[in-house]
Amino acid sequence: MKARVPRYHRIAESLRDRIREGHLTPGTRLDNQRALARSFGVTLMTLRQALELLERENLIARRHGLGTFVAAPSIDYDILQLRRFAGELSAQGEHVTTRMLGSRLAPADRRVTDALALRPRGRVVVIERLRLVDGHPMSLQRSFLAPALGEPVMEADLAVTPLIQVLEFKLGVVVVRAREAVSAVRLAPREARELACAPGAAAFESERVSFDAAGQPVVFDRVFIPGDRFRITRDLHYDSVPSEPEGVRGATTS
Repeated sequence: MKARVPRYHRIAESLRDRIREGHLTPGTRLDNQRALARSFGVTLMTLRQALELLERENLIARRHGLGTFVAAPSIDYDILQLRRFAGELSAQGEHVTTRMLGSRLAPADRRVTDALALRPRGRVVVIERLRLVDGHPMSLQRSFLAPALGEPVMEADLAVTPLIQVLEFKLGVVVVRAREAVSAVRLAPREARELACAPGAAAFESERVSFDAAGQPVVFDRVFIPGDRFRITRDLHYDSVPSEPEGVRGATTS
């Protein structure tokens, strides 16, 4: 006899289909849970069981003090590729747009000056922009450049032309390699506000320094990505089976 599917599983499947078919888009609030329960003809407890299933699948997210939302899609990021996060999004077929938040000349912190080989507390150009996928914030990026490079870059329309292309085609500076470190952090209030998250939300912070062909640092990027919108992926290739350690080959048990 066919096992009966629990009611909350059927509700979760219905909501899952609505999310995947685009009827419930990322950022949609699911706060009126009593009305949602009535629409399915179930108790609030049964609906919450269904929502817990969707939360475990990362299809919805509960943000403390803000409510429950349909989650933005998680993006796979191959950290071994010399490609910026926005380029990774585009390569996966996502509709990516850039919103310029501003640019300014400002004192740099030690991590920036060390990365760019500048004197301590030297002034740098800071360019800040928000990456959006289908209109929803995905990452907040700050790029730091020495003034000699940064001031001409500030004249470009970085909402349309990627920084890497401005450097190459306007200034003749070609980035050939980069070094990147990714850390787990909690979002400060300002970063959280731009990314539509609660302050203190878990996130990834990527710090990348890019170099030209002569080995000189060109740009230091600091990117914040909410933890529910990002996964690091790698393709792993194993060597052949290692030989037996010295002293093991030919050994017998006593």
